Amino acid sequence: MRHRISILFLLLIIAHVLHATEEYFGKLWEIYDPAIFVCNLVSSNPENGFFIINIVFLIIALVYWRLLIYKNDSPSYVLVWIWIILQSINVMGHIVWTISRRAYTPGIISAFLILLLVILLTKALLAKRPE
Repeated sequence: MRHRISILFLLLIIAHVLHATEEYFGKLWEIYDPAIFVCNLVSSNPENGFFIINIVFLIIALVYWRLLIYKNDSPSYVLVWIWIILQSINVMGHIVWTISRRAYTPGIISAFLILLLVILLTKALLAKRPE
């Protein structure tokens, strides 16, 4: 089960990279108010802020994944649950934003891949038996 969870989590990380790429080409930092706000907190150049935020998320996610591979302890699973919550909020934000605009918004296509992986990973974590 631990192997399945680590594979699903790695796939979620890869999906996030695809998601950030879709958002980057859609210049999310120019058109989505929450992204504008957060990117400007990180850098005076919102594009650089977007890049920095996503690199930090990627590094953190890879550290989480490494913990899953090499450790079998509760803290690493807690970190995965935090990642699931963050990704779920991200997906919900994209869905609501897209529905409210009634048009394509950067990140919505890959958001559905993330949603699928979040569901599968949640299911795997809930089914995990003590080892």
